[in-house]
Amino acid sequence: MFAQFFGAKPNRTRALERHAPPPYLREGEFEKLPVYTACPCPGADDEPTTLARYLFAYGFFFPIFWIVGVAIIFSPLRPTPEWETGKSEGERQRLLAEMRASELKWAKRCLYAIVALLVLVIVLVTTFVLVKR
Repeated sequence: MFAQFFGAKPNRTRALERHAPPPYLREGEFEKLPVYTACPCPGADDEPTTLARYLFAYGFFFPIFWIVGVAIIFSPLRPTPEWETGKSEGERQRLLAEMRASELKWAKRCLYAIVALLVLVIVLVTTFVLVKR
């Protein structure tokens, strides 16, 4: 009765039974599925998240962040003495090298973004001045 109130038709279940899917195969009669890893993509985002990455992303809203991001290219990466105290010195150096490589990559992207923005502004201003003449 409630099903009819909400729009269900009583003979609908019989129609569904006639169109039931075929039964599942018994175990061993089908090909085994491959085992998937947690992150199958080869270029997974396993690099450390750095300040330069955030500066690049937020630079689209406030381009001065790109200028600050470019300054990271010229500043050395100096960790605090308490940074990763539970790891060995070799492990700390490896992590530091990975972070610096990631920081430089995003800092260079900040440089490319600010240069592209400046070129765009120069082209627009030049076009506007030439059209006004």
